Order: sequence, then structure tokens, then C-alpha cells
Amino acid sequence: MASRRTKRADGRYLVTLTVENPDGSTRRVYFYGRTQAEARAKAREAQERIALGAPVRDASRSFGDWLSEWRATFLAASDRAPSTKALYGGLLERYARPQLDQVPLARITPADLTRVLLAMERAGRAASTRRNMYAALRATFDDAVTNGLLGASPAVRVKRPRAVAVEAPSMTPGQAAQLLAAIAGKRYASVVRLLLGTGLRRGEVLALRWSDLDLERGELTVRGSLVRQGGGLVVSAPKTAHSRRTVSLSEPMMGLLRVSRHGQLEERLRAANYWQDSGHVFTTELGRPVDPRNLLRLVRDGATAIGLSGIGVHTLRHTYATTALLHGVPLHVVSRNLGHSSVAITADTYGHLTDDASRSAAATVAAALNL
Repeated sequence: MASRRTKRADGRYLVTLTVENPDGSTRRVYFYGRTQAEARAKAREAQERIALGAPVRDASRSFGDWLSEWRATFLAASDRAPSTKALYGGLLERYARPQLDQVPLARITPADLTRVLLAMERAGRAASTRRNMYAALRATFDDAVTNGLLGASPAVRVKRPRAVAVEAPSMTPGQAAQLLAAIAGKRYASVVRLLLGTGLRRGEVLALRWSDLDLERGELTVRGSLVRQGGGLVVSAPKTAHSRRTVSLSEPMMGLLRVSRHGQLEERLRAANYWQDSGHVFTTELGRPVDPRNLLRLVRDGATAIGLSGIGVHTLRHTYATTALLHGVPLHVVSRNLGHSSVAITADTYGHLTDDASRSAAATVAAALNL
């Protein structure tokens, strides 16, 4: 890497570096300063960047231009779940582009990104949403560094929004019974019952195929999640490696699935040539996968009918976990059935219940040992 220093007619000093391109060719890069020391310092900084594998200068292209390319290529080609890709893209378009669209990548600072997150907080966005936005920003700028557009990511120096512990909403057994009574006879009522009985996620239940069931052993295997993507319904990979799991079924749940199988066979006969065999356990009248929004409407309508507010499909999962823990099911078993990536996540979400269990255990041991 050769360098040369000269003084220009306008009084400024010029340092010229000859750098090697990735293809082996060379090019000249120019650095100006009011003094020799200033010009040399700029050249020396560039040499240090090159030694670290960074570009000589950060790219001048705008954030908006990079975001469009990133979404169409690097985000699309990543191994993230389709729902995560949609989430990241949506958050960046809604909250980052309006503030940073025409700003050159090289001029974006940690303060700029912090202001994006603060604007979300002032708009009332939940801590979990802001943490997802932080992850999206990290991914965007990390890929900019990887592609030689930046020497370092400004997102690295931004503090991740703090997680706020929120007690997971759940129903009491009595409320769950009322909900089931309110939706009895409705299509997909059996899906609600299975969600309460297994703790599966909505997409996991709707992605179930008959080949995922072993009613002789009383087990089902979660292999995917039904999500809406590009205007259609597709089965994506499980949320995490731990989401791919086998869950034991109770006798009532096995009975429910046998009844569902019989009912589906009858519908198939009635539909005749109109039936589309998707292999799913829960389908429409013509065999197609069930739109997750239909399940949400059913649960909300049922909850409204019995005077409960703030109830959604995910409440069924929380109700399963809460009921299991309150009735002595070990934390690690509940965590495994829920498909959490670690027991710590389960403990954080249902910590208030494990505290109660701990106090109960202390009293039980004291009584057993006559202390």
C-alpha cells in the first residue's frame, strides 16, 4: 500500500494512497487536510480500516436505498422464520425509514438509532416490540458491515431496550369452562380445546397433520407452524429447535382427535371432488388449512359472550401453563411441552407461580419432617 504527500495550490495538503481491490487491481484514494498532520491522520485511519478488513470509507448511499436492497436480498435469503422476516421488514419500514430514509449510512450514529427507539416508546410501543426493532436494526447494519458498506455498525453501541416482566394473562379453570361452553358447537371449538389441553401455539396446532399423531402411544409431534405469508397460508419451520418436540396427550385429547378424524371423513365424503386433501388435522369444510384469524375471532367472540376482556388465542397457552404449574407439574416438564428454548424463559414468564410453589414446598417439607 503506497502513499504520497503533496501540497496543493489552494494550500491544503494531499495524501494519496494506492490500495488493492478484492480482484487484485489497484486504485488511488485521496485524503485532504489543512495541515500535513491532518492529511496524514486521515490516511493512517484508512490504512487501519483496511488492515481490519473494513472499507477505506463508509458508503455514501442512503439508509433507505440500503434498506430496500437488504429486505429484497439479505433478509429474504436468511434462515429466519417467515414471520420474523415480515416482522423485521415491517418495523423498519414503519419506524426507521421515516426518520433515516435519506440519511447516508456513513452518517448514521448510535444517537440516531436511539432516537428511533425512543420515538417508538413515546408512541406507546411495548418493550417487546422495541426489542424486536433493536434486533432488526442490528441485523440491517451488521449486514452493511459484512458487505463492505460500513467499517463498524452504529447499532452495536446502542443499548438494547430492557425487557419488562409482564405477568402472562390466563384464565381460571372456571373461566376456561365458560369459554368452552360459549363456543360449543362452533367450528374450530375442538381446536380451542386442544390448545387448552396441550399448550401448543396457534400456528403449531393448525399445522398438525394426521401423520404427526400417534394415538396408540398418545403423542403428537410438532414439526412446523402455519403462518400467513405472501397472501397465502404456508407451514414454516418451528420457531426454535426446541419447538420441534413430541407432546404427550391425555385421554380426553386423544378422544377429541378421534372424533375430529371421524368428522373430517364425513366432510370429505360430502365434499366429494371438491375436497382438497392437505393432510391437516383441522381444515375448512373443503379440506383447506384453517386461517389463524378465524381461530382468533372465535376465541374473542366467546370471551366477549361471557364478559371476559383481553382474551386471545395465546391466553389458552398461558392457561395451560398456569394450570399445570399450580397443580404441581414440574417446571422443566411444562417448559418442554411449551417448546421454550430454555427453562429460564418459562421461569421468567411464570415466576409468580414458581414462587408460590416454592413456598408450598417449604411448608410441605416442614410438615413432613415435623419441624
